[in-house]
Amino acid sequence: MGYYNRGGYRSNSRGRIGREKALEHIREAEALSKELGGTDQDVKNYFFSLSGSQLKEILDKYEKKYGESAREYAELTFSKWKSGKVHMSGMVAERLFKLLPPIMPLETKFRLVESLWKHVGPSSTKIYYIGLDADLGVLFQKVKEHLQEVVTYYTIPECMEARFNWLSQGDINVKQQLLNFFRQQEKQLLSEALKTQLPMLMSHLNSQKGTLTNHVAQVVKVGKHQVKIIVDEQVQGISEAMPTIPKDEGTSSGGLGWLWWIVGAGVALWLMSM
Repeated sequence: MGYYNRGGYRSNSRGRIGREKALEHIREAEALSKELGGTDQDVKNYFFSLSGSQLKEILDKYEKKYGESAREYAELTFSKWKSGKVHMSGMVAERLFKLLPPIMPLETKFRLVESLWKHVGPSSTKIYYIGLDADLGVLFQKVKEHLQEVVTYYTIPECMEARFNWLSQGDINVKQQLLNFFRQQEKQLLSEALKTQLPMLMSHLNSQKGTLTNHVAQVVKVGKHQVKIIVDEQVQGISEAMPTIPKDEGTSSGGLGWLWWIVGAGVALWLMSM
């Protein structure tokens, strides 16, 4: 049962109320995170960087929608939220952040899309093993085709769609601009890699051909995608499969067989002695 304190509440009731409140805050934070696309820190950073006039515009709208006392609390607590001394509840954050997109310049919206993509965008690693006789022209084409495939053909994650929806606030034109910017960024990264990184890779391999063995000659990166080229004298031509490592005669299966025979004999003698 629990005793009553001076406030007239049972101690166990107070604890239950506190736990329920904490769970409610967690649910609110999760709902906000889902609405913003999953990475909230960049949005919070933008909010806390607002100029005085921008913040006033947000708080004016906030007061109009949620009342004077809500605005006063936000004004008094803003610096504590910013410093981290006070944690902003999910409900307050959701209310405030819904008012942000209309005052954001398009360039800021682009940055918030790009920031989220760095966290949730797809990543991949491709490895090509090449021998000293490899046709570098064929290698160039393989790397190019792989990068074009992983960069150009992708689906937008749900969290990105949520970020687009939040930033566009129902404006189809803005949403399309965000999507176009997003796709253009990926294509630009790919274009730069094909124009600079890949030719440098081929030049490096050509200059060192015949002298490199078991060495990662170059890594080509496009965003979160990378292609590694490993020169291995055991490989003929170009392969995506890791070359097999030759067995060392000193650790051959025959040697292991003798080891297991000795262990087995020892166990048998021990059992016989029991």
